[in-house]
Amino acid sequence: MPKEQEDILITIVIASVFLVLIGFFLLLIVFVFLRRQRKFQLERDEMKNKFEQTILKSQLEIQEQTFSHISREIHDNIGQVLSLVRLNLSTFTNIEEHEKLEHTDELLGKAIKDLRDLSHSLQTNRIQDIGIVESIRQLLNNLQKSGRYKTDLSVAENFTGIDKNTDLIMFRMVQEIINNIMKHAKADQISVKIEGNENEVQLIIKDNGIGFDMEKFKTAGPGIGLQNIFNRAKMIHATVDIKSEPGNGTAIILQAKSK
Repeated sequence: MPKEQEDILITIVIASVFLVLIGFFLLLIVFVFLRRQRKFQLERDEMKNKFEQTILKSQLEIQEQTFSHISREIHDNIGQVLSLVRLNLSTFTNIEEHEKLEHTDELLGKAIKDLRDLSHSLQTNRIQDIGIVESIRQLLNNLQKSGRYKTDLSVAENFTGIDKNTDLIMFRMVQEIINNIMKHAKADQISVKIEGNENEVQLIIKDNGIGFDMEKFKTAGPGIGLQNIFNRAKMIHATVDIKSEPGNGTAIILQAKSK
């Protein structure tokens, strides 16, 4: 092989190796850059999630403090005033007004009991003490006593709850759902089914109300009540599944696991 051709061949080989090394080096730089970018994105998402969790936790703590304050006000002030009114009524002796007094006494007694039940339903410590099952049972019993709703509670055998914080938030979600039913569903039947064990729980809340179009719901987005439910669900990494059809009522399924 002539000397010139050999030099050209060597030059081509060296240039090729050099280009391959440059290409490899560029690929390595791109790989490192993408890896760092992905790590940065993950860290940013984690910080965002932590920030949102902190905000939600603060909001829920404020709500629970507000509930506790309202509960104390109902019990210590309004309840005592009504009890004094009822006591004063018992001192009237006008026989002609006896029937009216008895009826007024009954109404006051019902008002005092309803306020006491409301006070208990707002007390964070009481809910945590008696557990989610008993709290939901009392909530449904109070609804049924109103005469406007027929309620039903089904509980998995031996289920008592997961942990106090999760149970409290799940109960608040049930309260919000039932409040929405009372406001919008035009239902007269409400059922709650509780399934699970100490590690996970599923709550199914159904009503026989007017229901709604899920497609329109997805387009319009949740209202304030449902948004509160979704926000609470984020706190305990729970899922919320809504099933509804116009004229066929609504079912909301809540699922959560122990932390």
